[in-house]
Amino acid sequence: MATGLDDVDWASLRDAYGTAEAFPELLGHLTDPDPEVREEALYELFGSIYHQGTLYSATPHAVPFLVRVAVDPDTPGRAGPVGLLGAIAETDDAAADVLADVQAALIRDVHLLLPLLDDPDDEVREAAAHLLGNLPHETADQVVAALRTRRAIEPEPNIVAGLLAAAARIAPQVSAAWLAEELAPGRPDTVRAAALWASVSADLPWTDASDEAFAECWLNGDPLDPNWIWSVTPYEDIARRLDAPSIAAFARTVLATGTPVAARAAVDALYERCERSRSARAVLAPLLVEAVEHPDPAVRLAAAQAARDVPEATPSTADTLAAHATRITSALPAVRAVPADDGPRLLSEDDRLLSVALDVLITLGDPRWREPLVRALDAGEVMFGTLRTLIDAGVPCDDVLLGAVRRRIAAWQAGEVRETYAGVAAYNEINALTRLVHHWGPDAADVVPDLVPIVPDDVWWTVRALGAIGAAASEAVPTLTRVRDTAESWKLRLQCAEAIAAITGDPGQLAACVAKAAVADGGDPPLAFETALRHGLPVDDVLPALRAMATRPTAAIGERIVAAGLLIDQGDTAPAIGAAVEALDAGKHTREALELAGRAGRAAAGELDRRVRARVGHRDDALAAGLALYRITGESEALIAAVRAGLEGLGSGRWLDEPLRELGPDAAELVPELRERALGDAPASRRGTNGDQIREDERERARLLTLLTALDV
Repeated sequence: MATGLDDVDWASLRDAYGTAEAFPELLGHLTDPDPEVREEALYELFGSIYHQGTLYSATPHAVPFLVRVAVDPDTPGRAGPVGLLGAIAETDDAAADVLADVQAALIRDVHLLLPLLDDPDDEVREAAAHLLGNLPHETADQVVAALRTRRAIEPEPNIVAGLLAAAARIAPQVSAAWLAEELAPGRPDTVRAAALWASVSADLPWTDASDEAFAECWLNGDPLDPNWIWSVTPYEDIARRLDAPSIAAFARTVLATGTPVAARAAVDALYERCERSRSARAVLAPLLVEAVEHPDPAVRLAAAQAARDVPEATPSTADTLAAHATRITSALPAVRAVPADDGPRLLSEDDRLLSVALDVLITLGDPRWREPLVRALDAGEVMFGTLRTLIDAGVPCDDVLLGAVRRRIAAWQAGEVRETYAGVAAYNEINALTRLVHHWGPDAADVVPDLVPIVPDDVWWTVRALGAIGAAASEAVPTLTRVRDTAESWKLRLQCAEAIAAITGDPGQLAACVAKAAVADGGDPPLAFETALRHGLPVDDVLPALRAMATRPTAAIGERIVAAGLLIDQGDTAPAIGAAVEALDAGKHTREALELAGRAGRAAAGELDRRVRARVGHRDDALAAGLALYRITGESEALIAAVRAGLEGLGSGRWLDEPLRELGPDAAELVPELRERALGDAPASRRGTNGDQIREDERERARLLTLLTALDV
């Protein structure tokens, strides 16, 4: 394959963006004297022949030329091309023929790559070890021999770490004795840690020496480079190998005698195991509770964040967190307006610990959150997350809380909001404040004078809050009326009309606004239609505009799909079928088009079933296509396969609700797997907000059990 560059028909080969015609030019730029040109070329190659880990038909043809650039001693910055080759060698995301051709190309050139281990450039040697460790196993004998030879003379512990990882990756059993030798005391911690990680990654036996190396190497912090190419979480990788009591024993030692960096890593490992194993929480939760009192701010913050999410730990942290909340807020000024928006503000550990502490206390129903929260609001602290927790917990309005909210809204109005970190914080804060008022409704009537001035700029919950307050918000009606009649946004105009109707009890002006929104130039028929339905208003005057949007050839296909979807609920499926056909034929908005086809159901047979079948099994559209096909034809195989693939990739989640309810008894073959996810020790879901994974997972389990009960199988 290593013929001349011009002998390859690059135009007939594909990369991530189309034909690979640009490859020869990019390859030439890799040898440019200008480092910026080389960096840009490398970036483009990573994005084209290796795009987010996926390889293409051009990749195996590119490999021989990349090898020759990488091994040429006259090439500047050779670590870049060697790193690209390592990434290509490591991935398995490609068609079988592409992978086979890549491996064949690497095998043919292994004799050129081995000498890179002796390169005078440290970065080249490090990248070379990663490349060689990911070569096809047919090269294992040559590679391991070269790795061991280099180990005897390599002076850099970080590079030795890569040599060991490479040996374990390409020939684990052959390298087992070598890795065991490297665990011995006396070797640098970096080397011992890499040997342990390599052994674990290769699933080699855990020994007493492994215990000793783990305890000693990480006691004073992470011995491996934070940017180690083999793993960014080596500590966590190793900890996953241990049972819960072993992790607890190690963490207890580190928390008592280790450095803050090591203690933080121990807390992270404890939390990760709690997230991965329900049964481990009873053993590990007490350590998280103890760590909330750790003297280092970063450690206690990490422990508090973890304990908040671990139900077995949360209640036991209340006293400590209440004390922290009082300590932190006692040092705040009594009153402070919104701080100057002069750029990003990095929150301290105590800033973030205060939010965690208040969230825990509110959730537990412990009243010790009240005084610190009011003081923090008056001092201008960033507390929008805690305000949302008040809503989630259903905390009622009272004079003290409402007074603090009013003062924050007034301070917010006095500040200048710009597009910086402080500006984003202010946006989030006013959103949370107005949403809280909306939650309180009529009980928050005293805040009306503070809300009226921000009605014209509302993109938060201000107008909806005034509507929720109702008749007591009558002084807002003139402003709401003016904005209803003049705002550029039809969304805001309709929200104002809804609020006026809620305050006055007169729906007439809302009906007029809905009619205008449906027919005006630049109007929004779908939004007008949904508003009418929400308030029980007649839709006869809106339907023609909605139907015109759904069938107008010049309308954007996305707009047509939205409008057609609303018409389905009125029994009119023809616009939906037409919009779905156009979108699927054009390859645009395919998921939305598939959902539309499914909602059309049996009426879509003939026009859409062939088009839907073409998307079955597609990585991005499989679930929507399977569901649509089931609704159109009654065939369940594609939908069941898509659900099973989704469970493998995502785990349980809200995405399951509609398919399972639709399948009903036809989902019987999925029940054992679903029940194991709902009741098993491992997480039911693979998604979750950072710091809320466990609570979200428990909610997913509960919902999944409800779905299983409803399946009636």
